[in-house]
Amino acid sequence: MEASAGAIIAARSQRARARRQIDQLHAVLERQIDQGRIRPGERLATERELAVQFGASRSVVRAALAELHKVGKIIRKVGHGTVVSAPADPAPTSISLPLLDTSPAELLEFRIAFEPGLAEAMTLNGSDRDLRAVMECVEQGDGANGLEEWEHWDRSFHLRLIAATHNRLAIGVFEAIIAIRHQRPWLKLKQGHTDAAKWEEYQSDHRKIAIALLDRNAEATAHAIRAHLLTVRAKMLGG
Repeated sequence: MEASAGAIIAARSQRARARRQIDQLHAVLERQIDQGRIRPGERLATERELAVQFGASRSVVRAALAELHKVGKIIRKVGHGTVVSAPADPAPTSISLPLLDTSPAELLEFRIAFEPGLAEAMTLNGSDRDLRAVMECVEQGDGANGLEEWEHWDRSFHLRLIAATHNRLAIGVFEAIIAIRHQRPWLKLKQGHTDAAKWEEYQSDHRKIAIALLDRNAEATAHAIRAHLLTVRAKMLGG
């Protein structure tokens, strides 16, 4: 009986170690892709090479690559290796014209009503890797310089938040929001109302959201998201 219990504990420990390795490898490769260190169309190292590089088993490498493939970061083709996917078009053609004509005021009004309400799903459904990815966006955003980089890390941060819900409807709705944010009226408004001081303030808000999320405190997360969006609205639209 004792030997059997010991075997069960050892097996659980081995699975937990493999899970940590998968999460770590997934996070490293995803960060390299997001930072442009591995560009769209470039081939990743082979499973064997990655296993040697990271000191992991082939099964761990294979699982991490499978998760990257699932979220659309890579394409795996038999006989051609694994390559980084091209980024998705930020303005899907499936978004109807009336939605694309949504004003910045309407968009922010909807986001203030929509995003804080997802805090519970984020804290309950988000994996440890999901939540770490949110904080990584904050940390990367600290070094951002200029509107293009600010916009990239702001968009990445909010995408990671919604992805943590693992709710396909919420993710789909937010993809429509992202498409609207890439329309000319919104971008023109951001260009005139975003500077280094405002970005520092937004980053402070992002960090508060990430910390509350890492604590898995749904109430604090919802409050921080709402406060941030209200700040954005006040900065961009006044009042």
